[in-house]
Amino acid sequence: MIDVTVLGGVGEYGRNCFLVTDQATNTRIMLDCGVRNGNPELYPPITEEIAQSIQAVFISHVHNDHTGALPLLAEKGFTGDVWMSEASLKQLPTIIPKWQEKAPHTSIDDLHFRSFPQNTRGKRMKITEDLSITWGYSGHMLGSVWYTFYLREQSIFYSGDIALASPLLVTDMPDKIAYDIALIDSGHGAQTMSYENSITNIVSAMKAPSDRYLIPITISGKACDLLFSLFKALPDRNFFIDNALYEHLLSYLTHTDNIYKETMDQLKAMLESRRLQIKQGMKKAGVYLLLSSPSGFHEIKTSVYKGEHSPFYKSHPDQKDVKALVRTIDAKKYIFFHSKHQDLETILHALHSENYFIGGFVR
Repeated sequence: MIDVTVLGGVGEYGRNCFLVTDQATNTRIMLDCGVRNGNPELYPPITEEIAQSIQAVFISHVHNDHTGALPLLAEKGFTGDVWMSEASLKQLPTIIPKWQEKAPHTSIDDLHFRSFPQNTRGKRMKITEDLSITWGYSGHMLGSVWYTFYLREQSIFYSGDIALASPLLVTDMPDKIAYDIALIDSGHGAQTMSYENSITNIVSAMKAPSDRYLIPITISGKACDLLFSLFKALPDRNFFIDNALYEHLLSYLTHTDNIYKETMDQLKAMLESRRLQIKQGMKKAGVYLLLSSPSGFHEIKTSVYKGEHSPFYKSHPDQKDVKALVRTIDAKKYIFFHSKHQDLETILHALHSENYFIGGFVR
C-alpha cells in the first residue's frame, strides 16, 4: 500500500513537499522540496532519517516553493537523483547561486540533477525495477510538468502546479486511468476567473495611453502569459520589462515542444517588436512588467482576487479548473494542495454540492 506523507503544501500556500512510501517494494521518493516564501522562509520538517531514506526526488518546476528546500535536503544527507524536465534543468544555473547564498556551507554538488529526454514525454519511463513514471507538460511555467508514478499495480498522479489554458505553454492531459491517489493543485480553487475575463479587466484598468502602468511580476509563466496577452490586447501601447524576463522569454524559443506551435510566430514577433523594450529609464508612458515595485506608477495588482471585475490573473487552477481536473483524474483518494485551509474548505464544499464524488481527501 502506498502512503503519502504531507511535509508541506496542504492547508497553506507554498512549501510543497510530499513523501511517497511503498513498503511492499521498499520504495521512498519525494515530490518537490519547497519552502513557504516569506521572511523568514518556512521549511518542511525534513529529518536525516527522511533525507537518507529516499531514493529520488521529482521536481515539478523550479519555483522556490517547490525547490527551495533542496539545500536542506542535501544538508540532512540526501545524495541521490533529483529529476526534472530539460527546460527546468537549464534554469538551475540562475537558481543555484541563490541557494548557496542561503546555505553557503551546504554541498549542493552532492545532489545529482537529472533530466528526462524530451522524447519520453507521455511515455512510460522506468526509473527502478519497481518504479516507472510518465510525465507531461503542465502549462504553469517553462519546463513545469506533472507526473504519474507506477509502483507495480499502484499509481499516483501529481499535478505539480498546473494551468489548463495558458496562451503560450502546452498543457498535456494525463491518461484516463483509475489512480490510487491524486495530488492536485487547487491554488485558486476558491475563485473562478477565466483568463479572458482577467485580460478584459486589466485592459479596462489601463484606460489612459499617456499614463504609466505597473504590473509587479516574478519570473514565471504567468508573467510571460500576461505580457503576451496584453501586448496583443493593447496594440497602441509600449511595454517595458526587465532584462531577466526578456532572457527568460528568449529561452522559450529553444524549447519549442513546450510552446504551442500556433503562437510561436507571434511570440517571436513580440520579442522583435520596437514596442517591447528593456527597461532603462522609467519616464515613458506605457505598461511596465517589473520585478521591482517603484513608486509613481498606476499599479495593477494581478495576484489578489477582489471580485469578478478585479484585475486578478490566476497562476493556478480556479474552481472551474479544479472540477475539470477531478472529472479527468479518477482517484480513490485526493490530496488538494497549494490552498489555505479556508479556501480548501470552499473547494471541497463546491465539489460535494455539485455531486462530485470524492472518495477520500486530506485536509
